[in-house]
Amino acid sequence: MTNMTVQVDEVDLEDENREQQEREQRHVVNGLLAEAGEAGRRAAGWVRELAGRQTEEAHRTVLGRAADAVEQACGREVVPGGDGQLREELAYDLAADIVTGSPYAAGMPELTMGERIALITVCGVAASMPGAVFGDLGRELPALAATMDAARALGLESTADGSAG
Repeated sequence: MTNMTVQVDEVDLEDENREQQEREQRHVVNGLLAEAGEAGRRAAGWVRELAGRQTEEAHRTVLGRAADAVEQACGREVVPGGDGQLREELAYDLAADIVTGSPYAAGMPELTMGERIALITVCGVAASMPGAVFGDLGRELPALAATMDAARALGLESTADGSAG
């Protein structure tokens, strides 16, 4: 009888350990999802500020769609166990040749070269986020944060009044 009690206690302990590990893993995954979402919101806010500065409606529209796509790609598109692929529409909205100039506009968007480079980088990182958050988070989220920090340091981040900060 004593042996049965010990064996049951060991099984209970193993189950408790497994449940604890699963809780810890869910906590880590939730933390990664929150971090990716926050990075996307911050980057999307910056892209929206760039969009707000544009005098041509076509550029405002394209950059507004890019901002929405950045936020979605870093948020609800990041699915644990998913295939890591963006929907075709989001991938289009983040494409470098789209965000750097609407084909329906007369000229290029009103962006400095530094803003243009940072914009392409932000969109590229966002496009890779669904596949990268659970693959190589150590590289992708800091890359997005570093891009935003570099934009601020260079005075490229827009301010609320629409001027370069």
